[in-house]
Amino acid sequence: MRAALWAVWAVLLSAGIVQVANGLQTDLIGIRATLEAFPAWTTGIVMASYYCGYVTGSFLSHGVIQRLGHVQTVMAAVFIAACVIVLQGLFVTPPVWIALRLLCGLSLSMTYVSYESWINERAENRVRGRIFSLYLVMQMIGMTGSQALLSAGDPRNTHLFMLAAIIFVIGGLPMLLARNMAPAKPPPSPLNMTALFDVSPLGALITTLSGISWAMVFAFGPVYAQRAGFSLSNIGFFMGVAMVAGALAQFPLGWLSDAVGRRATIALMTVCGLAAALLGLWTHKDGVYIAMALIGATVFPLYAISVAHTNDRIAPERRVASAAGLVLLFGVGSIFGPLLSGGAMSAMGIDGFFAGLAAIMALSVAVTAFAR
Repeated sequence: MRAALWAVWAVLLSAGIVQVANGLQTDLIGIRATLEAFPAWTTGIVMASYYCGYVTGSFLSHGVIQRLGHVQTVMAAVFIAACVIVLQGLFVTPPVWIALRLLCGLSLSMTYVSYESWINERAENRVRGRIFSLYLVMQMIGMTGSQALLSAGDPRNTHLFMLAAIIFVIGGLPMLLARNMAPAKPPPSPLNMTALFDVSPLGALITTLSGISWAMVFAFGPVYAQRAGFSLSNIGFFMGVAMVAGALAQFPLGWLSDAVGRRATIALMTVCGLAAALLGLWTHKDGVYIAMALIGATVFPLYAISVAHTNDRIAPERRVASAAGLVLLFGVGSIFGPLLSGGAMSAMGIDGFFAGLAAIMALSVAVTAFAR
């Protein structure tokens, strides 16, 4: 475990710093769009364009990493992300923002593929679950910490946009310092989604479903709380308990998956996630905080365990291609998650939030039972 941590320390640190910048820019864009009185549908398109770029980047990432290597890919990607957020602070119009958010999603997708293929190359099967869980813990810590930076400036001017850009660039420095520890450039190996599903149908399907459920929680958790009459502080607490619970559960669940197996751990998580969603549907007031904490503890770590399960079965020379494929599947799920939540809440009112999550978790339970 210690040797594996030493081999990936730069990835963990870089991922945490980059997520500080990413969390800050995401909040900034939403707040500034509201201040500029963008229509809700326009803001939605701006936000969705990020995921369109994210999916596109997963197709391009293998070729870029094969040409540049892991370190140079991350350095180029964070520099592009930094330039993008500066330009968004200078040119505040929806068409420009849509194009820039797409470019940001594309560049960060390549960053994540670089990170995850590095981890899966350097971490053995016996510790992969724990290492990948730590990677996601660092990301969640970064996203949580970014909230404190919003008070460092006024979203109406460019100061916070510049701050996010600086943090993006700083996020690439650990990778530069550890360049001698980077995996070799991957051999040409095209992204073959059919092969990915053939090798690990459980990993591929759960990765997609985890993207759906993750996006449902982040996109419509605040909407549920607002429509349920929560105050602003209680909305923040409602989302905060999910993020904290998810961060705290990541490493123990990663250890459990290393000790007793990925499938058993995924089964436990999906069953508990279904129970938590049903609790949220049934309970009211303070009970929903408990339900949301349990959902965070089960939904957020699912991606790490499903990725570890898939890479246990992937040949080393195909791990960059598999990382790109899994990032793609998670991104596709993230696009559909808000659409499913929105439809469920339109049909059922606020109960549609937990009902939609329950449906996805029930489907995840079924997939775990029948897919290998």
